Amino acid sequence: MSTHEIQPEQFEARDYRLLLQELRETCERARLGGFFYPLAVGLGFLVTTREYLVPAIALTVWFTMLAALRLAIRVPDAPDYRRVKIQLGRLWSIVLVTNFCWGAFSAWSFLVLPEPAPLISVLFSGAFGMALAHSLCMRRLPCALGILAVMLPSLVLLWRGTSSGVGVMWAIYTIYMLLVLMRSYREYRARLELEADLREQRNLFEIQSRTDVLTGIFNRRTFASALARSLEFARKGGSISLLILDIDFFKNINDTHGHLAGDDCLVAMAQRMRKHFSEPDDTVGRLGGEEFGVVMHCNAVRAHQRAERFRLDLESTPLAFEGGDAPATVSIGCGCFDVTRHASSEVLYREVDAALYKAKLEGRNRTVCIGAMQPVPAGVAPAG
Repeated sequence: MSTHEIQPEQFEARDYRLLLQELRETCERARLGGFFYPLAVGLGFLVTTREYLVPAIALTVWFTMLAALRLAIRVPDAPDYRRVKIQLGRLWSIVLVTNFCWGAFSAWSFLVLPEPAPLISVLFSGAFGMALAHSLCMRRLPCALGILAVMLPSLVLLWRGTSSGVGVMWAIYTIYMLLVLMRSYREYRARLELEADLREQRNLFEIQSRTDVLTGIFNRRTFASALARSLEFARKGGSISLLILDIDFFKNINDTHGHLAGDDCLVAMAQRMRKHFSEPDDTVGRLGGEEFGVVMHCNAVRAHQRAERFRLDLESTPLAFEGGDAPATVSIGCGCFDVTRHASSEVLYREVDAALYKAKLEGRNRTVCIGAMQPVPAGVAPAG
């Protein structure tokens, strides 16, 4: 697990997440209603004579194919913004083709088929229009076009073929559907935005629970978990090394430049470590105060070389903070996991921490590896 895995910039953009959620919900709702159209066509022909058997079969098959096409539109396995927009456009195209075809069928049934087939088509037009207003309210313009496509043919024919009063009633009903659509759209967008806010808040809490607030790298708890997981790799034959670094005489930086400058130096130290220990399997964390840790997938020799390279780089380049900089060095404890000696990550950690302790006793600004250690004298504690 790399430190970079939890940086905020790795999360998807808000607009993309909203669009992806819209595609998922549109797919789900459109599939539910698609097969009611061939059912309505079948019922319309069921009350007629066998004279219309051929158009009944043809139109039922046609609307069934349109319903099946809705099922073919899926959320891509590896979606990107462009692919999501394309899939959404395809789905709405199928929905609108279905709506316009139904409007044409309802007009044809009103003009050609015997009663009560026209009445059935009119009733289903009202049902389909209201279903669109409630269920497919995610996009106002295409949904409004769909409602008009199923309602206007019936409106014209009722006005001319039945009575103007019935036509006015149907017009009012259509306007009511459009108003319901607007309300449903507002409610849908409000819910979508609320869910997005909650997801972002959850992601933020997750990041904050795993990272150090000041430096943005892993905190001690997450670092310890990463170390424990890495040892599973080592037990299968891989090489895992641990570094524990402590900024020498960090108290002097605080006393000389102030605690705000000291915090800036810790942030600069974390950034320096993140840049230096940037291989895919490197894990960097702040263990507390001015102490940091690094887990690397490499053997002891390689770990010592990388530790020394970082130590020398830090020695030659001061830690920068707002308004100045501060020369700094580090003491480093270094160790490689040995399955015969280290029963757990805690055992390895204690040995490397003891190596850091020894590096301080020997004068700081050095790296001590656990294989080259002598016992640390009891009761001797280095200052700073």
